[in-house]
Amino acid sequence: MNAMDVARQKYVQLMAQVEDLEEQVEALHKQPATPGQAEALRALQEKLGAARTELTRLSDGCGVPHAR
Repeated sequence: MNAMDVARQKYVQLMAQVEDLEEQVEALHKQPATPGQAEALRALQEKLGAARTELTRLSDGCGVPHAR
């Protein structure tokens, strides 16, 4: 596997991770409020933010500009 294949694989995995985290955040919003839900939501949103930032960084490095 060459460097481009590895980079593409990482990019695809990161896109899947972002999508999964977005679905988890959406699912938490739909559930009835519980005492630990706010903390769980905050933790998921932090992970989602970090994953989006990394995805943006990778897409910038590939010459594919991201929407601002």
